[in-house]
Amino acid sequence: MNRTRCPGQDTRYWRPGDIFTVQCASCGSAVEFFKDEASRRCPGCGTRLQNPRLSMGCAQWCEHARECLGFDPKQAGAGDAAGDRSVADKIIASIRKEFGAHSPVAEATDRAYAKAVQLLKSERADPGVVLPAVLLLLADSPAPAQPPARQSSGARQSLPLAKKIMEDAGVELSDADDICSIISTYHSGGFIDSPEFRVVKNSFNGR
Repeated sequence: MNRTRCPGQDTRYWRPGDIFTVQCASCGSAVEFFKDEASRRCPGCGTRLQNPRLSMGCAQWCEHARECLGFDPKQAGAGDAAGDRSVADKIIASIRKEFGAHSPVAEATDRAYAKAVQLLKSERADPGVVLPAVLLLLADSPAPAQPPARQSSGARQSLPLAKKIMEDAGVELSDADDICSIISTYHSGGFIDSPEFRVVKNSFNGR
């Protein structure tokens, strides 16, 4: 059965600069790269060049990353000194360290995360935004084990713990802005007309 097209490969989700050119060191020809290509041959001399700006993006989250890239970025070669853990693993570890592995926050987050992973199999949403938003939704909530209450604008926008965890985990800055917007809007009782927001909201329905 064919899977829904990977959001990471869907250029509708890409930003300016995700397609770029570099100069071949051997012959000086311009070589065009997509952000998720590990390497490409120079059209001028045939030298294989490594992508100097390779972005793992959602490959850090996706169970099919090996099929896309030819290797698993969560394993050897991904360049993470802390055991090559994925971004998701790092966020989960931070949540459990902060609140306790069996705390209401950790358990509610685990349930929502599992639901989000299933929803992403059928929804055209960016997992690099959805999954950290789900994992961090309760981090800065004043009563995280309870349904979200409307918060003041300042309280919603600061999100100090979520921002620190994202920075430590290596979440891309452009994604972090979208993640914070989703978390803040969710807790304010608002709505964003995007597939990412809908998946996050539905992941916590019925928790």
